[in-house]
Amino acid sequence: MNDRPSRFVLEADTRSGVPMAIYWTSSQVADWVVEQGYPQYRDCFITNHISGRHLLYMDASSLPNIGVTNFLHIRDLAGKIRGLIGVDHIIKNMSISMSDPMIAYINMKRRSGRVTQNTPYRDFFSRYRRWFK
Repeated sequence: MNDRPSRFVLEADTRSGVPMAIYWTSSQVADWVVEQGYPQYRDCFITNHISGRHLLYMDASSLPNIGVTNFLHIRDLAGKIRGLIGVDHIIKNMSISMSDPMIAYINMKRRSGRVTQNTPYRDFFSRYRRWFK
């Protein structure tokens, strides 16, 4: 099964301001890690199959599990990951994430499957707008 979104979804999400990092492959994530100044961790991200949709939910407590063990590197990478989606902390509590439709959409994109990957943000928001405050 192909979990890559269609061109239509990518273009619609780009126009809606969705961070394109959620669509990165593990190789693209690894390249981003190198660009951030951490080439020594490239293989950690590839070996652990960290795609963009998984990267955006990594935090300082999960980075050591994949091999990032230097505290300063953990702190810096965790901050840069949060910066990819423009939040100052990772939201793991569903009730909190439901107050922000973009965070809820990114959370939905963590799942695999054709329907999930081919639902653009504007359709998601239209369908579930009643959920958001």
